[in-house]
Amino acid sequence: MKRLISLIAILSITIMQASAGEGMWILSLIGKNYEQMKAAGFRLSADDIYSVNQACLKDAVVALNDGDCTAEFVSSRGMLLTNYHCGYEDIQSKSSVLHDYLTDGFWAKTLKDELPIKGKTASLLVSIEDVTSKILSPETTRLSPEAQASVIEGVIESMQEEYSEDGKYKVEVTNFFDGNSYYMFKYIVFKDVRLVGAPPESIGQFGGETDNFVWPRHTADFCIFRVYTAPDGSPAEYAEDNIPYVPKKHLKINAKGVNEDDFAMIIGYPGETMRHYSSWDMAQTRDNYYAVLVDVFGKRLQSMKSFIDSDDTIRIKYSAKYASDCNAYKCFLGANEGLAEYDVINRRASDEARLSRWIAENKKTEYKNVLKQLKKDFTVSESQNLYLNYWSFAIYSGCEFINFAVKHYALQHYLEMGFFKQVNKIIEELRSECEAYFRDYSPKVDLALSKQMIRYYITKVPAKYSVKAASDSAYYALLDDCFDHSILTDKSRYEKFLDNPSAEMLSNDMLFAIAIEWLDVMFNLQTSDSFDSKMDFHKRQYTKAMLEMVRANNPDTLIYADANSTMRLTYGKVMGYTAKGKDMGWYTVIDSLIAKKNNNDREFFVSDRLQQLFDQRDFGNYAQDGTLRLCFLTDNDITGGNSGSGVLNGDGELVGLAFDGNWEAMACDFVFVPSVQRTICVDIRYVLFVIDKYAGAKNIIDEMDII
Repeated sequence: MKRLISLIAILSITIMQASAGEGMWILSLIGKNYEQMKAAGFRLSADDIYSVNQACLKDAVVALNDGDCTAEFVSSRGMLLTNYHCGYEDIQSKSSVLHDYLTDGFWAKTLKDELPIKGKTASLLVSIEDVTSKILSPETTRLSPEAQASVIEGVIESMQEEYSEDGKYKVEVTNFFDGNSYYMFKYIVFKDVRLVGAPPESIGQFGGETDNFVWPRHTADFCIFRVYTAPDGSPAEYAEDNIPYVPKKHLKINAKGVNEDDFAMIIGYPGETMRHYSSWDMAQTRDNYYAVLVDVFGKRLQSMKSFIDSDDTIRIKYSAKYASDCNAYKCFLGANEGLAEYDVINRRASDEARLSRWIAENKKTEYKNVLKQLKKDFTVSESQNLYLNYWSFAIYSGCEFINFAVKHYALQHYLEMGFFKQVNKIIEELRSECEAYFRDYSPKVDLALSKQMIRYYITKVPAKYSVKAASDSAYYALLDDCFDHSILTDKSRYEKFLDNPSAEMLSNDMLFAIAIEWLDVMFNLQTSDSFDSKMDFHKRQYTKAMLEMVRANNPDTLIYADANSTMRLTYGKVMGYTAKGKDMGWYTVIDSLIAKKNNNDREFFVSDRLQQLFDQRDFGNYAQDGTLRLCFLTDNDITGGNSGSGVLNGDGELVGLAFDGNWEAMACDFVFVPSVQRTICVDIRYVLFVIDKYAGAKNIIDEMDII
């Protein structure tokens, strides 16, 4: 999903909100936007969006797995709609060669047929509270940067524990505007989430990676879950006697369709944007993060695909990992292209030149050296930041055995010290992860990719930040032998270790020892806590100065904070766009999907069932003008984490699901370009058609509140 723009040239674009679609707004403050929303076509009250005293739209929206995706309640029995790609790993986890739900789809006919998804959670927001004054007290702000960081961390930990009410709530105190303000978010976390329905991959992911981030699209990117609770309605781990959750609010579904220029609102959990970043921060993100990820993932994906294409068992094991890496690769490749096309970093440097003049002209001594200090910080950290990212993507993410071994680092220490309370806790956690890890793991694939990634890493990073032996061919022969005997690469060996864990067994495992050598490399690459505290302080001062300058010039300006995986609202309109002189349109139809059909290509496969419904023009009650509309565009402001967010009309009714952004706006985490910034949504009528006409899952249709 997608991203945003520059801060003071934001005086003309972002901060003054020239585009109605721009902005990721905190729900508890949405009353400030109300008149603008009303003028754009919103017909409810601000309390209908956020309230702690009455049921409202916030009560119908959840974060899946701490904000990986968004979902919304669409029935009074806890049924959730989200994107197919948000449930892809869960669908894959329940699939096998004999029961290939990726290929065939899955539809539960009764509650008993629904599939428990271990580890999947749904977090429901209870309240939002501004706690800035409690975090940034006058006494705290007079301390040194290192002391401030320590005090702030302590206060946050104390507040999160105090307001959790002995674990009843998950409490997160989150900073905004680089630590210039803080809000406390209180959640109820549901731990029994079950898969209800999912179309086959050929429908839920039609177009695959070829069409990813591209418009036009023809993808029914949806799947269905249900939240369960204990019989008394409280959150609980999976149990057979759990019951469907009864939400305070669920969304009505409007199957009448949308028209161009209709009001469109999205509530969800956008992950991270960087529109308040400095030019130096943006440049390092581009050069040392995005470029490195694209470089490393591009090589690894080629190798992974060769395994996937040659073996159906490996295809099922690695399909979710491959899809996730492909998405990141293409996303960051496009982002870097967009950063160049819109000259984002130079524009931010111009903002900073303007800020420098404003500081001098207004004698703002508090900010006198902030630009110089921040530039110095990024210069000092640049090379280590680059090498650390190569380690993260090539070694930690690229070598599964290292990623897995690191989880045992603390365990080894506790075993050696005889801290059995901590040992038992870690063993319990590892035992719960064991099944899922080995289900989706192939030693053959891991060995081949690890060798490739280690060899590549040592060509990119100075020898002092590597494992010396990795430059010797004997090292890779040793890896072969270690993979054959390690507890980390075989489920039965690993389970025997968990049954009788010992520090000696870990220490004698050569593959574990190899992994820990690479972990030590990471420790050598990290900057000091003192340096990080000073850098964070300088970032806070930088953003504070920018905001102060903007407000000095325009006191009534509404300013939104960067996304940070907290609930936000964005509002705009249904609308298309023009790219390279071509009208891209604002919706797609099933006729165009059929025109793309290629059953020799898994990405563009069309099943006999879908072809038959098309040939018979059997679209049920979901047709418009004799055909079936599939996807549409809005100018809403979203990013990763918004996947699965409902698209709501002016009456708060569900008309679609947001699932992607367009290639022309791939730099939108940094810059919002109104002329091309679009959100790609699946039309709710296509969702209903697939459930009803394609799958024949009338039980699901009957449960929804459809207008």
